[in-house]
Amino acid sequence: MRALAEFIMRGRTQAAVVAVLGTAVPVLTPAAIALVSLRKGMGNGLLILLWGLLPMLISLAMGQMQPLMPILAISGLVVTYATALILRNSVSWPHTLLGLVALSTLAALLQLVLVPDLLAQLTASLAEFVKQLFSEVEPSTVEMPGQTFVVGMIAYITAVGSLFGVIVGRWWQAALYNPGGFAEEFQQFRLNTIQAVVCMAAAIYCLTQSPDYRSWATLFVLPLLVMGVAIVHRFVAVKRMGTQWLIGFYVLVFLLDIIAQLLVIVAFLDTWLNFRGRFKPKL
Repeated sequence: MRALAEFIMRGRTQAAVVAVLGTAVPVLTPAAIALVSLRKGMGNGLLILLWGLLPMLISLAMGQMQPLMPILAISGLVVTYATALILRNSVSWPHTLLGLVALSTLAALLQLVLVPDLLAQLTASLAEFVKQLFSEVEPSTVEMPGQTFVVGMIAYITAVGSLFGVIVGRWWQAALYNPGGFAEEFQQFRLNTIQAVVCMAAAIYCLTQSPDYRSWATLFVLPLLVMGVAIVHRFVAVKRMGTQWLIGFYVLVFLLDIIAQLLVIVAFLDTWLNFRGRFKPKL
C-alpha cells in the first residue's frame, strides 16, 4: 500500500491514473483523492477529483447503468474531497467527523430534490425485497422502509464510504511523511462534551420517531462509533496486545450490533470519564 501511495504522489498523471482506474476497487479512488487533497491542497485535490468522477460521468451520459448508482458514486467522491479539506485545514478529527455527517446529510437531501423519481424507485424496490424476505410473516407485522429511511441510508453509506477514503488517505500521508503519526492521531480522537451530547441527542430524537428515522440515528452516532473504535485501538496499543486482537474486535463489530452500540455508549461516557487516561501500559 505504501508503494501505491508513493506512486500517487509522484505527480498528477500518476494520481489521475489511480483515480480513474481505482473506481473498480472499493476505497481506492476516494483514498487517492483524499491523499492528494490532504498533501497538496484544494486545487490539486480538485483536479484528481475530476479525474475520479470521469468514469461515473461517462456511465451516466451513456446510460450504461441505472442513473442512481453513478449519482451515488459522484456524491460520495465529492463528500470525500470536501471532508479531506476539512481535515487538512482544521487538523481536527472531531471537526472532520461532524463535517462529514453534515456533508453526507446535505448530499442525500440534494439527491432527494434532484432525483426524486429514482429514490422513489429505490424505495419501492427495497420495500419489495423486504416483502419477499418476510413472505412467510404476517404482512401487517412487517415494517416497510419508506423514503425517509432510504435517504438516511444513502447519507449513512455516503458517510462511511467517504470516511474510509479519508482514513486510508491520511494513513498513506502519515506512512510517507510522518511514520507512526496516524496511529497516534487516531487513538487520541475524542469529541468534546458538547459534540458528544449533540450527536447522542440527535440519534435519540430519531429513535423516538417512526422506524424510518433509524437510518438517520445510525448516521448521527457515527462520530461516537469512530471514537469508540479509537478507544479500543488505544487500549490494544497500550497493553501491547497485538494485531490479532484488533482483527477479532472488527469481526465482532460486523457480526454483532450490540458491540457497535456498546462502543457508542463507551465513547459517550469517555467525554467525562476519560478512559484512555486510565489505561496503564503492560509491564
